Amino acid sequence: MPFQLRDYQTRLADAGNAAMLDGQRPCMVAPTGAGKTVIIAELARRALARGEQVVVICHREEILAQIVASLQTHLGQRQVIAMVTAGSRPRMDRRVVVGMVPTMVRRLKLLEQLKGCTLLADECHHAPSPTWRKVIEAAQPQRFGGLTATPVRPDGKGLGDEEMFDLLINGPEAAELMAAGKLCRYRLFAAPHRIDTRGMRKRGGDFTTADMERRVVEIQGEIVRDWMQLNPNRERTICVAVSVEHAHQVAEQYRDEGIAAEAVDGNTPKPERRKIFDRFRRGQITVLCACQVVDEGLDVPEATCLQILRPTASLRLWRQLIGRVLRPAPGKDAALLIDHTDNWLRLPPPDAEMDWKLNAEPQEPREKRQAVIDPDTGEVTEGEPIETEVHQTGAKLVEITPDLLAQAHPVVARRLLNERCRSEVEQRAPDLRRWLNYLDVLEDETLKALESALGLQPGWAQGQMMLRMLLTPGQRLAATKRLQRSWGGV
Repeated sequence: MPFQLRDYQTRLADAGNAAMLDGQRPCMVAPTGAGKTVIIAELARRALARGEQVVVICHREEILAQIVASLQTHLGQRQVIAMVTAGSRPRMDRRVVVGMVPTMVRRLKLLEQLKGCTLLADECHHAPSPTWRKVIEAAQPQRFGGLTATPVRPDGKGLGDEEMFDLLINGPEAAELMAAGKLCRYRLFAAPHRIDTRGMRKRGGDFTTADMERRVVEIQGEIVRDWMQLNPNRERTICVAVSVEHAHQVAEQYRDEGIAAEAVDGNTPKPERRKIFDRFRRGQITVLCACQVVDEGLDVPEATCLQILRPTASLRLWRQLIGRVLRPAPGKDAALLIDHTDNWLRLPPPDAEMDWKLNAEPQEPREKRQAVIDPDTGEVTEGEPIETEVHQTGAKLVEITPDLLAQAHPVVARRLLNERCRSEVEQRAPDLRRWLNYLDVLEDETLKALESALGLQPGWAQGQMMLRMLLTPGQRLAATKRLQRSWGGV
């Protein structure tokens, strides 16, 4: 039965189809998980209705399988599809041809039979590369269009100077799809142990593998421990390593801790790779470690957690990796992102609205958003420090209103409260004992100051610090948020 297209899918298909009929070469943009293969299937249906041959190109077997499945669903099982893959001998006169670029580039003479077709490129940010160019030029399409979630080169610059596309058609933003329940919301955590990227060399717009391999050794013994802390429910995880060898090493570390884990890479035989992905989907594998084969096209809604061991300077790679776990699934409330790098600080948040343009400039979000990390939980959220300075009768105090505290990030809220408490201690304000109701949010130095000011038994502050260590990061965060909601002005 054909797909029932969502509104935004219909809008993209309408705009892309109209552009191709007008002789333009559109690049259609929609977030990872938005259903680009559904849009491809609808564009193919319209081209077939006009009597045109349809050719769809991609670069990985997993993507090809998804495209073929979508075409068969939308066009009907009776539609014969020729597949150009390694070892195949397809009929190039079929009305629908789906091909792997790495195979097609070795059969350029054969592609001359496709002249005049409607050519659709999935993950079309690869189209400007020499290999893809050769395939597209050999096919000599009458109409050409592509779809991608990331219309940028590896260095973060737009595709405008590549002369492959002359029109950019923007679809919905990730934030819009999250709000509508079409993509999962996410929680992003900066892992306790992280790779320092300062001084790392770059090549082709991203960090060199050699430098990444040297730096990742610094956290090698903490990877599984951090994962257990931040993923206590042991949600199915895609772990992104810095190299093929590193992926296998990490998988072995997980297995040593009794956690079902396997590594997959580009050299894994395709039948075995399919079996590994199937075992992961069924839950027989908890952690899937990889270096490259999970960055694009892998459709595994069952994956809830993404563990990022690989630092990257590439906006494209960052967005593609996060997209692996944003697909909704039954019982999946939110995706969990565990970043062992400083990607979260250097690159836009997963739901940042991007100002995609068809030019050769670095692509930027429409609005800069400041990332704030909670030192207790490691959770990264959006927020800016709120500065307050109020003078009352010559004494400098921090004025904390309910509205101010409610809008503050938990980190900022705790800072404000500790500043207020220490200020009152210095001013020898009356009724300091009321601060004993807020011990969960007081810092070590504040506790010590309070012990001295109240004349409490020596060692009281130390005892409170030890008790606080028994709280989980989540419990302390919850205590802060409760105080933010109920604050009446101490």
